[in-house]
Amino acid sequence: MAPLGAEPSATTRQWQPGGCKKPVLGWFHRYPARFHIDAIREAFAFARKRLDAPPSLVLDPFSGTGATLAFARQAGIPSYGIELTPLGVLIAQVRLWPPRDLDAALQMVEQLASVRVTRQVHRIAPDLVSWIGKANARSLAYLIEKAQEVADARLRRWLMLTISSSLRPCSVWLSGSIKPQIDPNRAPSPLGEHLVRAARQLKRDCENELRAHVRTVRATIVRGDARQVALPDEAVDAVITSPPYECMYDYFDVHRLTYLAFGWKQERERQIGCSAKIAPDGVAFTPPQLMESWYVKEFRREETIDGRALRHYFDGMNTHFAEMRRVVRKGGVLVYALADSMRRGKRFALVEAVAEQMKAADFGHIRIKYRETSNQRILPSRRDVSTGRFSSKGRAVEIEEALVSARA
Repeated sequence: MAPLGAEPSATTRQWQPGGCKKPVLGWFHRYPARFHIDAIREAFAFARKRLDAPPSLVLDPFSGTGATLAFARQAGIPSYGIELTPLGVLIAQVRLWPPRDLDAALQMVEQLASVRVTRQVHRIAPDLVSWIGKANARSLAYLIEKAQEVADARLRRWLMLTISSSLRPCSVWLSGSIKPQIDPNRAPSPLGEHLVRAARQLKRDCENELRAHVRTVRATIVRGDARQVALPDEAVDAVITSPPYECMYDYFDVHRLTYLAFGWKQERERQIGCSAKIAPDGVAFTPPQLMESWYVKEFRREETIDGRALRHYFDGMNTHFAEMRRVVRKGGVLVYALADSMRRGKRFALVEAVAEQMKAADFGHIRIKYRETSNQRILPSRRDVSTGRFSSKGRAVEIEEALVSARA
């Protein structure tokens, strides 16, 4: 796994006051379960307290959109991130290495959006055409073609992310939902309008983070698997991350428009927390103690996809923690942001179950700190109780967020 867009290494600067005193993180994209800056700030403070010093190298094995890496660089701490999805890697690359001239980047988008595309032949997937309409499909094909012609990697990635950000709002997807569902009363709207709006927002986010970046600090993002880390033994002293919350999201499915647009492979079966195409396992599975009732009674073991998904998740996390035990030096720390939720009227104790897995992987001094989440959350606070989909219009559900830490 070769680093994608890694910056040259340089002398490490201290967290404070050498780094930025108040790191800034923008959203960059409508991506599920984004790691909020409040949770990241608490996680870094937790790690620093347990190490009694700023980390010398932070690893985020579930990097998502690169928020941990951006925070670390602003704080003057070298970081290394791993992310399975190509969309997550793209977002992280843009936030860490945006175009050198953001004004020129925006101007280019405005010019591209003003072009009226009349050609009928394109290679946009029929499924995507059904979501965004024929006129938008023609415009999309033109935009992708022009983006691929750009030689500068930073600008090309920025254009691709702008295109990705404009797909959902121009489609017939329900606007308030994270997961895909159709609004029968909604017609596709012109892609160009949303393209310009997305570019302006992306420019603002990039500018805000650039003001806080400590550019001499190394940050690396690679596309890979959190169960197989391309780092030597005892390479890091802090792992700060927010892993998948069992099968709450399919990170490929919720952004199927982007994957269809760019022709990216949807490797759903590789996710820790996938919820489809899991074959029954004849080998005995021992779930964490607090998950035994869920696996045996509620999910009926391997008879249901829920039971197989639960087994698949905790097997994957066990492999992941064994790999973390290898790459974290003696005395190093883990800090994981997780959440318990209510399912079927019963508490799904994911936080404590993952803490149990840390202990089984020979990590010690495990601590759980529940977060105050009245203002900002790791997870969306509302969900449509009839569909289970997160939505700005849904009814509030009970979610209890926590930071789980451990020592190697």
